[in-house]
Amino acid sequence: MNADGRELEALADAPLDELDLEVLRRLDALVDAVDPVPAGLVERIGIALTVEALHAEVAELHLVGEAAGAVRADETSIEAGTITFTTDVLTVMVSVHPEGDRLRVDGWAAPAGLLTVELHQHGDVVVTSSNADGRFSFSDVERGPARFVLRRPAEPTVPIVTPQIEL
Repeated sequence: MNADGRELEALADAPLDELDLEVLRRLDALVDAVDPVPAGLVERIGIALTVEALHAEVAELHLVGEAAGAVRADETSIEAGTITFTTDVLTVMVSVHPEGDRLRVDGWAAPAGLLTVELHQHGDVVVTSSNADGRFSFSDVERGPARFVLRRPAEPTVPIVTPQIEL
């Protein structure tokens, strides 16, 4: 190894100084400006990790009727009207109704029974319960990407998670 190589190796082994920290701060600002973290990415990662950690049952999406396609750069979504999600243990139908600039979401689960139903949207979670017939609803819902998490009393630690849809 020549003298230049030994000098570079010694510098690489040295602790960070103020100049190093300033270079890293500027690099961080540059990356944030040129390639920012996509909106909602942190939430989607959190949900994905939660699903994996809980070994959740992931619901499969089935369209009912015709839905208008929604094009999104950050995640494939479907603009919902009426859709059905199915798993081996539960089928859920969701119907979306405009109420001014907001929405009402009505849902039905089969087999009928009590469920805890979570609406995940924009980093917030709204929780409701189904009745004994498996019916649930959310009112005053914002338009935008959303997903549902359903929990059965018999297996509360194994949630059923729907794909993201566009309400």
